[in-house]
Amino acid sequence: LFRSTPGILSGAKQRVSRGYDFAAVLQWFAERVDRIILLFDAHKLEISDEFSEAIRALKGNEDKIRVVLNKADMVDTQQLMRVYGALMWSLGKVFNTPEVLRVFIGSFWSEPLLISENRHLFELEEQDLFQDIQNLPRNAALRKLNDLVKRARLVRVHAHIISYLKKEMPY
Repeated sequence: LFRSTPGILSGAKQRVSRGYDFAAVLQWFAERVDRIILLFDAHKLEISDEFSEAIRALKGNEDKIRVVLNKADMVDTQQLMRVYGALMWSLGKVFNTPEVLRVFIGSFWSEPLLISENRHLFELEEQDLFQDIQNLPRNAALRKLNDLVKRARLVRVHAHIISYLKKEMPY
């Protein structure tokens, strides 16, 4: 199942109220999905205030996040390396994680590539992304098992606390 959230607003549009708590909605979805894919356009790389807020709402779900640098065929190789570096730097400022996020580079549409010098790279990146998506059912089962173990440990701790408090009660 794929779920798309409304686009991130930028510029003056981001100051207009949506009528609901966008960050809370993103957090709700993030807790329930197996993969979060953040899309960036290679020719329009911007992390707006609202996008930064949205990324903060994803906190605690960093292992689910993948980044796609899309429309990479609109820039030449040298420019692509600059854009990739700028994206990694920007993401490093927003995500406070010791590990670098996985970034897939490509042009994910059915139209012919505008600049085809990186065709082989785009094909390999597309294969990697699809492989990552195909592995989701196996990874999701493992994540659910880990979540169950974590919850069981919390229940056990809670039971110990309640037991201790009950023993300390005066009656």
